[in-house]
Amino acid sequence: MINLKNIKNQKYSDLKFVEAMFYTLPISFIIGNLVLSLHLLLFIIVSFFVIKKHNLPFKYNKLIFLIIIFFVYLFLSTAIQTPENFNSFVKINNLNLEKLPLENDPTFKSFLLVRFVLLVIAIDTLFFNKILDLKKLFYISLFCTSFVSLDIIIQYLLGFDIFGLKVLSGERYSGPFGDESIAGSYLQRFSLLSFFCFYFLNIKKNNIGKLFLFLVITSHSIAILLSGNRMAVVTFLLGCFLVIIFVKNFRFIMSLSLTAFVAISFLIMANNQVIENRYLTFIEEINLVKHFKIQIDESKEKLKKEDKKIKTSNTRSHFLYGGHGSIYKTSIYMWKTQPLFGYGLKGFRFRCWEILANDEVITNSQKYSCSTHSHNYYLELLAEAGIIGIFLMIAIFIIIIKNSFIYFNNIYKKNNLYFYLFLPIFLTFLLEIWPLKSTGSFFTTWNATFTWTIIAILYAMTCNKKINLKKN
Repeated sequence: MINLKNIKNQKYSDLKFVEAMFYTLPISFIIGNLVLSLHLLLFIIVSFFVIKKHNLPFKYNKLIFLIIIFFVYLFLSTAIQTPENFNSFVKINNLNLEKLPLENDPTFKSFLLVRFVLLVIAIDTLFFNKILDLKKLFYISLFCTSFVSLDIIIQYLLGFDIFGLKVLSGERYSGPFGDESIAGSYLQRFSLLSFFCFYFLNIKKNNIGKLFLFLVITSHSIAILLSGNRMAVVTFLLGCFLVIIFVKNFRFIMSLSLTAFVAISFLIMANNQVIENRYLTFIEEINLVKHFKIQIDESKEKLKKEDKKIKTSNTRSHFLYGGHGSIYKTSIYMWKTQPLFGYGLKGFRFRCWEILANDEVITNSQKYSCSTHSHNYYLELLAEAGIIGIFLMIAIFIIIIKNSFIYFNNIYKKNNLYFYLFLPIFLTFLLEIWPLKSTGSFFTTWNATFTWTIIAILYAMTCNKKINLKKN
């Protein structure tokens, strides 16, 4: 392990640089995928340079080996199946393409996923050697999420944000993300880290800190609502309720903030019909009682059609047959056609067109549709990595959760700094892998960088037992 006294006595520019690269990751998420990709690559390169230069020890265990096995398996599966997937796509769509450009080739992209293995090893090693400090990451997250929230609220009030970016539609405000509707997802993912950094400000004895925390939670929740990302709203509220359950010191302020959020939400919807309709239709879409009733009615109508040969009514559940529901059914259908190995990385976007051309599918075309991905992490893993791939990934998740619960039990009653650093990371991880939600693609730079960074931090915390707590 690196000698901390030596670090204090010597100004290592490389150590400072790798710290800065880690703490500023939330900023690159705002700027865009290209910057985030370069940032991630540079962080990994500098991290391993520091590890080599200072002879930092690092460790391997079954989790690291499982992650390596998963990515090697995905690469081999993709390399074998990409030519067939591509040829099928070209044939079905009557295209005149001879080969995929390298930057779009799934085999090449699956090879580049090795960077996330290196990311986990780098972050764990830097934490193990007490180089990184989570508190600073929390502070940067607070700065970034507060900026995004304020920018979205300004955009709602004025019609343009501080950069002059105008509203894309009357129901979705993206703030600094421009034409990408991911502001709500960004805020939901980093918000818990932002909220918990107020513990370091000792809000129990600081009324100004309490007021500031109230304003931050309320503004973040309103900004997520205005972003139009409905699943982000649900996930954010779930995270807030979990905080109320587990953190006594946050219960009053969190409850008061959510009460203010509900009141302001009603005012916004009363004055904006487009936003109101967006969330009312979402409530209808996730109304499971209504969907079960529709399915019962459809079953009765099917029986009538068989017995009396009458035309079935056009009653349909949007949850099952429209929007993401039809994509989910396509993913399941695709998985059934190749259950063990799946179709490889990006296989969904190529093979789904072949499925839609199938005679059996055409007769039920309202139930199926194509997209670039499955809009759910687990369905995407099933369709593209098969049973083997999803088994490996779930095994990784289970190990992380098991280690986290052991660590949580050791620190829960102590109510110390370790608890306030660990809990928001763990809750964020649970919300990220929650299976009953729509998502982006598991393998995109934006989603994968966030997910594997959170996994790496949890791995470092729960396996090292302690993490670095530098005094500012």
